[in-house]
Parts: sequence; structure tokens; C-alpha cells
Amino acid sequence: MENDDQGFQTYQPVGKLHLSPNSGKKTYLPEVDESIKPRDKMTFDIVNNAFLFYQKYAMASGFTARKSSQYTHNGVIKSKWFVCSKEGTKPFNAIDTSKKIDTSNNGSKRKSVRRVPSIRTGCKAHRHLLPSNRGMNYMQEQAVNALSALNIGPVKAFNIMRTLYGGFDKVGATKNDYKNFKRDLNSYISEFDADIMIKRLLRKKEYMPNFSMEYITDENGVLRGLFWADEDAKRNFSVFGDVVSFDATYRRNKYNMMFVPFTDIDNHNRNVTLGAAIIGNETAETYSWLLNVFRQAFGRAPPVIVTDQDPAMKKAIEDTWPESRHRLCMWHIMDKLSAKVGASICNNTYFKKRLCAIVWTDSIIPVKFESEWATIMNDFNLVDHEWLQSLYQIRDTWIPAYYREEVMSGLMRTSSRSESENHFFGQFCNPGCTLVEFLGHFDSAIEAQRHEHRKNDHDTRNTNAEIWAEDFQLEIQNGIHRCAIGKWEDIGDFVKFFVKDWEQPCTTFFEVMMREADMTVYCTCKRFEQFGLLCSHIFCVLRMLDIREFPQRYILRRWTREAVPNSAPGAILGINETEDRYNEVNRVVREITYSTESVINKLVTNFDALCSFRDHVVNYFKTADESVVNAPPKSRRERFAEITGNTKPSEATVRVPIGTRFKGMGKPKRMKSKREIAVSQLGKKSRQCQNCFRYGHNRRSCKNPTRTKEQAMAEDHGEEADEVDEEEDEWEEVEEDMDEQDEDALDEEDGEEE
Repeated sequence: MENDDQGFQTYQPVGKLHLSPNSGKKTYLPEVDESIKPRDKMTFDIVNNAFLFYQKYAMASGFTARKSSQYTHNGVIKSKWFVCSKEGTKPFNAIDTSKKIDTSNNGSKRKSVRRVPSIRTGCKAHRHLLPSNRGMNYMQEQAVNALSALNIGPVKAFNIMRTLYGGFDKVGATKNDYKNFKRDLNSYISEFDADIMIKRLLRKKEYMPNFSMEYITDENGVLRGLFWADEDAKRNFSVFGDVVSFDATYRRNKYNMMFVPFTDIDNHNRNVTLGAAIIGNETAETYSWLLNVFRQAFGRAPPVIVTDQDPAMKKAIEDTWPESRHRLCMWHIMDKLSAKVGASICNNTYFKKRLCAIVWTDSIIPVKFESEWATIMNDFNLVDHEWLQSLYQIRDTWIPAYYREEVMSGLMRTSSRSESENHFFGQFCNPGCTLVEFLGHFDSAIEAQRHEHRKNDHDTRNTNAEIWAEDFQLEIQNGIHRCAIGKWEDIGDFVKFFVKDWEQPCTTFFEVMMREADMTVYCTCKRFEQFGLLCSHIFCVLRMLDIREFPQRYILRRWTREAVPNSAPGAILGINETEDRYNEVNRVVREITYSTESVINKLVTNFDALCSFRDHVVNYFKTADESVVNAPPKSRRERFAEITGNTKPSEATVRVPIGTRFKGMGKPKRMKSKREIAVSQLGKKSRQCQNCFRYGHNRRSCKNPTRTKEQAMAEDHGEEADEVDEEEDEWEEVEEDMDEQDEDALDEEDGEEE
């Protein structure tokens, strides 16, 4: 590759230039490996193998080949010519070039062909992106598909490739090739989208231990709901399943199906996903089905469940999980305060401060909350406010004062954990993805979440767990600096301590019951019952009694370093790959890639050894060429079937929903009159297919490629008269509608005058 005088890169042929002394004709003799040079008296089994061999030689030499003319006798090919793709010139097309053709005009039945420049120029020049040399190879297709699981599109994937390869010319394909590959892959997936996803999860259920998966369809085979959870999720639920939050997030897919993650809090106070679902609607029936399959998978319902104020969720929980305490999201309720009560009152910071003081606290009891609520309503003349009264009637479903007796209820006051989970999955997904893509994104997100959990476990085992023990340390410090024991008295085997907390003026004393015989302790603030952590009042008593160690019975497993055993990295995939030839090939490719990378990392500081390894790899090219069988490459559709795991052809048994509507989507578009519809459709232009010459689709989605151009012209000629009649009928309907609307308008005017 050289630079011309203006600095642009030019590409030189791979070979030597010979100039004939008589004719002055230039001839290039390619310099390529002897193993791929054509030789006299070479034989091939079939003609196509000979062409494949010549294509390989052409690619190495810097040009592209195409099949040319042949001589046939009695049906047998006697001679066949393979030539350069730029050989010769295209026959002159006698079209008046001075006449401009509007190819977008579909009004005429005559098909207009857009003229394109011909590559048959007779030129011997060679470029690196000639059509035969340009295309995506196996590794590039795999990379695009793998990067899409990280929400990296084809354009970014191309930029990554050209950076790694060292330039645009080293990639061997263009940015549009990458985009077209991804487009065609998604087009293939859309035919079998729901079915492929169901089969993948069923395959996981077959090969992965303790994997649960259930789905439901309607009478037409349209997917209505899907739920799945693996063994790690079930193990997390057994330890952390004290209180669970779930919400139909706004993260949706191509079909507007709702993603519903079940979320809890792990021993590092981080989100942990217990299971996931995709639902087609937000009805009580669908939620009831989802909660039932959750119970079947995990064996029980959680003690406390947190959701928003969706009435369908409420009814489903009452019907299917009656033993669970349903808690509404406090944040969603308080977020509506300004809109419901009015900005003038809400802008009063004193009002907000007083209201939040009784809503967001865990320290007051129900009686105290009710008295303070009544006082605030009276002070701001809100006693008869309908919305506030409705909230007061259901105060036991969202105010923390009424959850003091529920175990671990303080872990999750709001469904903000679900909102955080939604943001987390949003980094791996986009609203236009297919179901198959969404499953890949979900697996990548779960793998990242579990990697972070393993990292946190490692940090707590090998470093000073300052962050992990922050809550404990804070309570101990508060027990020293802000708490004091006023008095104590013996009550049977227990000693009752009256502890004053200077930061809690609403309560005079907290009562701590202590029995030193078996280290049983209890506090009226109920912090341990709500959070699983001892409070500052208990630490104050322990300090006074000179107890130096925590009572073991109050160190819950869910907060320990070894709460759950770490799963092996990549266990989310966990399928026996030897069952599939495609996955087995990918496994070998990954091993080669990993081994090559490891060798480079070791030799990067030794330039001579690195060059020796480079020469070894380059010398293997010849062996690879000799070992490759000259077989026709697989079609793109066959490649898509391998990538998606849809190699076994079968009719799609599960279909994707169309036109799914969801909560918060807003009202549908207004209804249009017949007149408006007719006017909008008249003269509408549509795309014409290049295979069947019909309108309304293109050649990629064509289902009738056998229709010839002559048949299309004949049918279109017979349909012109019908179209004229239909247009006349449409205009008659429009005129009738206009007359009816004019009459209605006159009637209304007469009524107003009367």
C-alpha cells in the first residue's frame, strides 16, 4: 500500500508488472503460494470445485473471479471460462440518458429500473474491497452476535474490529456489511422469535440442575407469559428471601412485553435477582399465573412482598399468596403528593417536613402515627381531602409503623430496588430487541451481577470489611455517644433497662429486655426484627454489662460472608455443549483464542520470541489451505440457524404478540372517520418487490418469488380497471360522509338557534 502525491492511499497488485516490447501490453504475474496456483492438467470432481479453487487463487492475487461463458454438447459441459469480475465491458443499454427517471414513482405500471454504474470496465486495477473479497468471516459474525449481548450494535462492533485489526482495509468488510448482517439476523429471528427463546430455556431445563421454566400461551399459540429461574437464584431466595420486590418495569422489548424481575437484597446490601418473567399483559389473571409458578419453583411465597399500587397485582397477591404481607411502595405514593394535594401546600417545606417525619420513620408506633396524622390534617385544612383520606384508610399497607412486627420488613420500604434493578438491566438491553436478544442480554446482566457478588465476597474475606460493617459500627457508636440507661428493674429471669435515645425525642425511653443466662435480648424499637441488625440501645446495655462478644444467635446467616457459596463463573450458561456440534466448535474456538492470547501476553516482552511465534502462525496458513475441503460455503440462512440454535427445522409453535398495550402507555390514537381514512390512503405509494413485482414488501420478505415480470404486468393491466372502480367507490363514500357531516352540522346550528 502506497501514498500518492495528495496523501491518499492506493493499492498495488500482488505481483510483478511485465511490459510486452512489441504490443506494449501490461501483464501482472501474481506472486502467491505455489499450493494455490493453477497448474496444467489439474483435475476436479465437479465444475464448482474448480471455481472455488480459482476464487481462492484470485483472492490471494488481488482480484475477484466470476463465471463466464461455457460450451455445452448434448447437455455435457465441454469448456468453461472463469474470468476476472472486471473483465470486458457491460453491453450498452440503449436508454436515453438525457431523460431523468423518477424511480420512486409507483403511479405508473411500467417498472422503472434505477441505473447503476458497471464494474466491468476492462481495468486491471485491484482494490481490497472488491465484492468477492468483501464479506464477514466466521469469527466476525460470532463477534457481532456476542457483542450484541452487551448492547453493542454492529457499527460499534465494526469500529472495535478495525481497531483490533489495525485499519479498515484489514477487516475485509464494510460498516454496511456489519449492519446488514445484524439486520438479516434479526429478520430471521423474527420468524421464530418466541419459539427459539422457549426452546433455549427448555434446553437449559433439560441440562441444568434445578432449573425452572414455565410459559403460557393463548388459544392461538401467542405467548402470554414466561418465567424462569436457575439453581443459584433459588439458593439466593432460601437465604435472602425475607422480603421481595417485583414490578413490571418500563424496560420492554420489540413486542412491548413487560419484563418483571423479582428482586431481593443480598448480604452486601446489593440487589440480587431471584427470578425473571416476561408477560404480555398486566391483568390479574396473568399475575396470578406468574405468582403460582414462582411458588412452584421456589417452594414457598416470601413473607413480605413490595409492589406499586397496581390493582391487578393486589388482587393476584390476595388470591395466590394470602400468607404474604403485601406492602405498597412508599415512594410511589409520596411522589403523587404534589399533584394530588397541590403545589401551594407542598411547596410549604414545613408541611413536607412534618408529613415525612411520620411517614418515613421506623421509630414511632401506630397510635403515635395516627395522632400526628390527625394533627397535620387539621393544621393544613386537609381533613376532607379525598385522596389523603383514601391513603389513611390503607395506612397499614404502606406506613412503616404498621410493619414493626413483620420480620425483615425494614429491608425494603419501597420498590426503588426494582427501579434500581430496572436501571441495571437497562445497561444491557434496548427497547427494540427481540426475545432471543433479550435472553442473551439477561444472561449477560446476571453474569455481571454474580461476578460483582463474588468480588464483594472476596473483598470481605481478604480486606477490612469497613463498608460491610458500617451499619454495625454506626449502631455501636450511637450506643456509646447518644444513648444512656436511666434505670433498670428485674422482671422474672429478665432485666428491663430503660434506655434514653437523645436522637429520638418522640419516645421517652426504649425498653430493652435482657437475660444473661442464654444471652436473650429484646428492644421495643424492633430494629433487629425489621433489619436483622442489633440496635444502639442493645449495644448500650451490652457495654454496661461488659459483654465483649456479639450473641451468636443474633448474627444472622444472611449478613455473614459465607451466606451463600459462590457459583462457578459462567454457570448461568451451564449447558452441556458437547450435545451440539455448533457449540462444540465454538468451545474449541474459544480455547484457541484464549491460548493464543495467553501466549502473546507471555511473549510480549520478548520481541524475538514473539516474532518466532508470529512466523509459526503464518507458516500454518499453508497447512490450513491444504486441509480445507473445497466445499461450497453455507448459506446465510444456514449460518443464522446455527447462531440461534434453530438447526432442527420445525414449525413455530409459539408466536409473539402483536399490538401489546401496557400500563402507562396512554390512550390509543383517536378514531378516524371513513373520510379521513379514504383521503389518507388515496395516492399512497408503496415499495415494489423485485422478486414478485408486487407492492407492499421487499425481496427479503417476499413469499412468492416465482411470479415473473410478464405475469405481473398482465395481472396489473387487468387490475387497473378494478382500481379505477374502487377509487370511484371510495370517493363516493367520501362525498356521502361529507354530506352527512354537513347535515349534522346544520341540525346542530338549528338546535342552537332554537
